[in-house]
Amino acid sequence: MKKWLIPLLVVAVLVAAFFLLKPRFAAYYYTKGNKLSDSARFEKAIEQYDRALWFDDSRPQYFEARGLALDSLGQLDQAISNYDQALALDSANARLHFYRGMSYFDKEELATAIHDFSQTILLDSNYTAAYYNRGLARMQRRSYKKAVQDFSSTIQRDSTMADAYFKRGASYRELGEKQKAVDDYSKALNLGMDNLGVYKQRVKALSDIKNYRDAIRDYSRIIELSGGSQKLYYQRGYLHFLLNEYKASIPDFSKALDYGSDHRDALYYRAHAYSQVNQYTKAREDFSRVLKMEPDNPKVWFNRGLARMHMGSFQQARDDLQKTIELKPDHKDAHYLLGMTLANLKNHARAIDQYSQAIALDSTYKEAYYYRGVSRGIQNKHKEAIQDYTRAIQLDSTYAMAYYNRGISTVALNKFGEGCQDFYKALDLGFEQAQKMIETYCKNHPRK
Repeated sequence: MKKWLIPLLVVAVLVAAFFLLKPRFAAYYYTKGNKLSDSARFEKAIEQYDRALWFDDSRPQYFEARGLALDSLGQLDQAISNYDQALALDSANARLHFYRGMSYFDKEELATAIHDFSQTILLDSNYTAAYYNRGLARMQRRSYKKAVQDFSSTIQRDSTMADAYFKRGASYRELGEKQKAVDDYSKALNLGMDNLGVYKQRVKALSDIKNYRDAIRDYSRIIELSGGSQKLYYQRGYLHFLLNEYKASIPDFSKALDYGSDHRDALYYRAHAYSQVNQYTKAREDFSRVLKMEPDNPKVWFNRGLARMHMGSFQQARDDLQKTIELKPDHKDAHYLLGMTLANLKNHARAIDQYSQAIALDSTYKEAYYYRGVSRGIQNKHKEAIQDYTRAIQLDSTYAMAYYNRGISTVALNKFGEGCQDFYKALDLGFEQAQKMIETYCKNHPRK
């Protein structure tokens, strides 16, 4: 053999060996890259995948692996480019469509992500994660009906996936299907998703459907998990308030105020709660604190006036109610209560004027008619008083006190027969004081 052929043969052998060994070198670097990826050393892993692809760029799994590593580093465009190359080699690979969809999802290119997830499902109808993530993308696009369908498909394939119930519940709530939302949140909790996020969402849905009792329990659990906050204590207190559980609401409002004494609503509703449990001094104090924040709020002036009435502080109550009317002249209840306050101050002429203004604002205000009748009776204006009592009775045929007082004014006009019939009616309606009037005036006037 000629000497010059020997080097050529060596080169040929080496070249042949190189091409024969390329797949093995590629597989070696691919395996090494996978080990590095498994230990989250993604940059080093990419170096190995680069080497693998240098030796063999015909393997879609090499592009896939490099795409996943790039994705883990947040290099989404590069990851997508690798998935594109992998799909060019294996277009029917459902997993590759899914991974590319996830990268598009992370880029917030939701329409493209949804398309890839849909392709995944076309290629593999049992690809649970594709349904779930398509549902998430649709939620972000506010396509809640379609999101519900996707989460339902997820649950059909994996009934233990708590987060699918949670996300479907959130979609139901956006669709206004609040009870279904509650049911799904509850399922998520039963599957062990015992975290603040679920409770916070369920408590909103429970409040939406006015299931305040269960909502209170959720707030208690949220406070237990989070350590509490001003907002949480206030909200739980407010739900107790809505359930007329005033004693239970007061500690929560107080706890909310411990975080900051300027929480207007906590003060306002605690004041109302104090009034409901007859702690009028504390109610007055809280309403006074609110008035420092809102000096032109007629509701607060009105309610402080009402608390002062219950305390028997009629002059102060009068001032508060007059301020209410100054701020809101058409406040019929303020006119009515100012009338009662003035009556307690023995100023019946002005009281009558206030009752009349309340009636002018509401011709069906039976209590205003009744108490105007009382003040007129005290002024010995019994004919006018009888007219007021009669109007109150027309508005409420069970108004026992109106019958009783009409009887008194009628007897004062020496119409004992008519007056006694009113006393009998009042007694029948449960007003026992009428019995004494019957014994005094009605011996000769039996029931008709």
